[in-house]
Amino acid sequence: MTLHTTRWLLAPLRQLRTRRLMDQHGPTLPYDTAWALITLHTAPDETDLVRTWAHENRSGPPGVHHEQDHNLDDAEHARRHRWLRRHGHSPIQLLHLDADLIKSTGLHVVDWGPSANR
Repeated sequence: MTLHTTRWLLAPLRQLRTRRLMDQHGPTLPYDTAWALITLHTAPDETDLVRTWAHENRSGPPGVHHEQDHNLDDAEHARRHRWLRRHGHSPIQLLHLDADLIKSTGLHVVDWGPSANR
């Protein structure tokens, strides 16, 4: 099987993982950012593709930035609290991507999990 055929067959799986990450993270994670994170997680050899995409579609300063939850409605705040109590980390943190990798690709990621500085 060629590389092209393999990627074509795996694309639906990447789409499923992207949608799942968006559902788990909540309404503040854009599709493009979720797709880039899933690509870095599942296909590290495509880092240059993500880097090129991020350079062409800058959405803010690169790196992982932590969102303050004081502007959330009660339902979203409770959902995040339940997630953190159950999993200990946000869905993005559970991907175990190196923060330096995310920054070097130029991605702007807003996360709500506990920061490493806390």
